[in-house]
Amino acid sequence: MAEKIVRYSKEDRETKQELDRSWSDLLPELLCLVSSHLLAGDFITFRSICKSWRSSTSLIRPVPPFIDSPHSLSPCLMSIGYPKCKFFHPTYYGTCETHIPELLGARIRFSKYGWLLLSRDEDDYNDYNIFFFNPFTKVKIELPNYIEERAFTTMCFSSPPTSPNCFVLGICGWYIFGIIKPGEKHWTYRIIFENSKFEPSHCNPILYEGLCYCLGKKGDIGVFDPNSNPSKWTTYYVTTEPHRRNYLVESDGKLLALFEGNEEETLIHVFELLPKLQTIKEIKPSKMVWRRLRNLGNRMLYISLGGSFLEPVVARGTGNKIYLPLIQHNKNIFYSLSTSMYQSFNGDYSSTNTYNVEEVQNCCWIQAMPTQTSNQDQDFEW
Repeated sequence: MAEKIVRYSKEDRETKQELDRSWSDLLPELLCLVSSHLLAGDFITFRSICKSWRSSTSLIRPVPPFIDSPHSLSPCLMSIGYPKCKFFHPTYYGTCETHIPELLGARIRFSKYGWLLLSRDEDDYNDYNIFFFNPFTKVKIELPNYIEERAFTTMCFSSPPTSPNCFVLGICGWYIFGIIKPGEKHWTYRIIFENSKFEPSHCNPILYEGLCYCLGKKGDIGVFDPNSNPSKWTTYYVTTEPHRRNYLVESDGKLLALFEGNEEETLIHVFELLPKLQTIKEIKPSKMVWRRLRNLGNRMLYISLGGSFLEPVVARGTGNKIYLPLIQHNKNIFYSLSTSMYQSFNGDYSSTNTYNVEEVQNCCWIQAMPTQTSNQDQDFEW
C-alpha cells in the first residue's frame, strides 16, 4: 500500500512538472509554425513575449504560396526573372518561386484587377508581342502586335480585359499615343499636341474619369482626352518638392500622386486630388487642387512602376504605410508615414534612407480578385 502511494506521488509530481513547464520551453519548430500564421503587429507582439520566442522567429518561417491559395487575395510583389518568377510578401521573410513558362522574356507594363499587361520582343525585333496574363487563373489573352518605331514608353488599361469596355493605351514619348479595343485587329495611333513645358515621367499613366493623367518629371501632371484626335496636353503643378521618382494611384474614385525623394530629401510625399464640381461642357478641369496627405489612417499603399493600389488594413500594424518594390535580405521594405522611416516587419531594419537596399526589377504589386478562382475566361479572345 505504501509503495503504491509513493509511486502515485511520484507520477503526480511528474505530471505537475509537465503542466508547470514554461511557455518559453516550447519547441522552436512549434513556435516557428505558430508565428508563420501571424502578420505585422501580431508577429511583433509574439517576438516580444520572451527571449526564446524571439529567437524562434530567426528560423525561416514557411513562406506561403501565392498562387492557387487563399494568400493570393493578399497583395504581394511579383518579379519576372529567368527562369522563375519570384513572389515577396510584405510580412514574411523569404520568397516563393514558381515557374510560369508563359512569362519567360516578358516585361511587365501594367497591372490591375489581378491581370498583367506584358510585352515581349519578337524574333525579328521589328514587332512587339503584347498580351494579358492572369497568374492566378493562367489565362492568356493575345493582342495585336505593335511595331518598334511606335514603341510605347508607358502603358495602361481601363478595365479587366474580359470586359467589353476595356481598352489599352500606350504613350510614345509625349506627342503620340496608341489605343486598341476588343475586336480591333490593329492599333490606332493619335497625336497629342506637344507642350514644351511638360515632359512625362516613366510613371505609368492612369485613366481617371474619362481622361488620361500622366505625371511629369518636374512635379507637374499632364492630362489629355484619349477620345480626341488630335488631343492636347493640359498641365497642372502638383508639387515643387525635389524627387527622383513618382507614381500615380487610382483607387475607389480617388487619385493619389506620390513623390519619392532624392538622395538629399528621402521623404515620400503623398498628395490627393480634391474633387471639384465641373459643368457638362467642362471636359478638362480649369484648376486642380492637390492636398498633402500626412496620414493614410487604416489604409495601405502598394507602389511600383508596374502597378500601384490603395488597400484597407487587413492586419494590425500594417496601416499608414507605403509598401515599396525594395528588398533587403529577402525582407520587403516599407515606408512608414508615422515615423518617416524605411522599415521591415521581419528583422530590425530601420533607416532614414534606402542605402544597402535592393530594388526589385521587372516587378509589380499584384492581388487576385475574389472572383478569380477558376479558368472561367480560358476561351476569351480579344
